[in-house]
Amino acid sequence: MKTIEAFSKSINQYMNYTQMPWGRLFYLTAWHQIDKFFIQQLQSILDIGCGFGITSNEFALRGNSVTGIEPTTNMIEIARQNGQPVHFISDSYENVANNIGSYDWIFCHNILEYVDEPKQFIRLISDCQNENGFLSLIAHNPTAKVMKKAIINKDPGSALASIGNEKEYSGIIQTDITTYTYNQLSSWLCESGYDIVGHFGIHNIYGYISDNDIKQNEEWHAETIKLEFELGHQSPYRDIAIFTHIIAKKISCI
Repeated sequence: MKTIEAFSKSINQYMNYTQMPWGRLFYLTAWHQIDKFFIQQLQSILDIGCGFGITSNEFALRGNSVTGIEPTTNMIEIARQNGQPVHFISDSYENVANNIGSYDWIFCHNILEYVDEPKQFIRLISDCQNENGFLSLIAHNPTAKVMKKAIINKDPGSALASIGNEKEYSGIIQTDITTYTYNQLSSWLCESGYDIVGHFGIHNIYGYISDNDIKQNEEWHAETIKLEFELGHQSPYRDIAIFTHIIAKKISCI
């Protein structure tokens, strides 16, 4: 309930983020990385915590059968205005997981940060995943929060104190979030019957560039997209990215 209230109160700020160059880059990079594994078209897709429906509507536009779930009512109302044939459900995933069938692809983008039991949440996701289907899981990278405090905020004391601390504050949503390491995420996925087939970063170096004016330059932005696409699948860049993106394949039933 606190999370829904936080998203409702910050809806304008969050919408503005999605429309800024950094928000556009986030979505373009995520889709680019998903497309590497999106071999067959016309897939069934479940978008958990779909927000404004940006990803749901994009993949529906491509001809896929998409279901989007979002508990924040005023966000899903905006999602419906796009006009794409997405089946939107205004509820929490936990409430509906047992009654929505199974899917070829499941998107869970920046959701684990807000749930109380992330390991169990991944198990619920697995229950709705077709065998040999794919999960796209995006989560905030705890390494990045330390880097940002030191580099962007120029606050080494705060950076030092945040090492190993899972808790962080989201300035966009204006609420506390919990971050998890790649090792934690991969362990939970494996326990739920998934095999990790892709490991990427989003905002690999972009998030450490504090000059927002240059980010408004379309030519610079286009070149940065190319760079981010290339860095996203390489270490060490993906390891310090603002977001960790995992593509996992369901290989067994638990």
